[in-house]
Amino acid sequence: MDSNPVEITVVGQGWAAYPPERCAVSLAVRSDGRSAEAAAEPAHRLVKELSGLIDPLYNPSDGPIDAWSLDQVRHSRNRPFNHDGDQLPYVYQAQATIEVKFSQIDVVDAFVYAVSALDGVDIEHFDWTLTEDSAAEKRRHVRTLAVQDAVAKAEAYAQSVGRTAITALAIADPGLLGVAAAHQEYAMATRAYKSADDGFELKPQDITMRTEVHARFAAS
Repeated sequence: MDSNPVEITVVGQGWAAYPPERCAVSLAVRSDGRSAEAAAEPAHRLVKELSGLIDPLYNPSDGPIDAWSLDQVRHSRNRPFNHDGDQLPYVYQAQATIEVKFSQIDVVDAFVYAVSALDGVDIEHFDWTLTEDSAAEKRRHVRTLAVQDAVAKAEAYAQSVGRTAITALAIADPGLLGVAAAHQEYAMATRAYKSADDGFELKPQDITMRTEVHARFAAS
């Protein structure tokens, strides 16, 4: 048998799913009227009502809301057309966006239920995430899984050609070993919510982290 080492290049993949630890809720306030004042008054009232829901929960150190932001109320107008093509009088709009960041996600359901009762407020989207420290720790774990997968593949390839030992020559991010990258490292989460008898039941899916590494080994 040829005693020269055999070079083996593999792609290792790792993934894991984790429950979210934080949530950012984006809200939109919209109102319209036949005058700028008629459109602005409900928007400002809704912003005040939302502030009244947020303020008792806001604590930058302990949460459950540790940050929130409000864009100033923006005003616009347009002249719609009727079905005959005639241009109608101006319609005025007022709009504002609010983002609320929760460090304790067990209170998001009740907050969303209260917000949904406000006519003129839309729930735009939810952004489910991990804390920065937790995300860094879990990312390291997923990278370790990817390396372990690469080692297991290399060992299997080596054994298939009668070699019993492998030595790592290089481990790199995708594309750095001259091999085209198939997958990039990423994390994602989706969400869903539905109406329940006593409010909103939020069902966020786990955050899935995926990564891959390219590795080169010598099998002897």
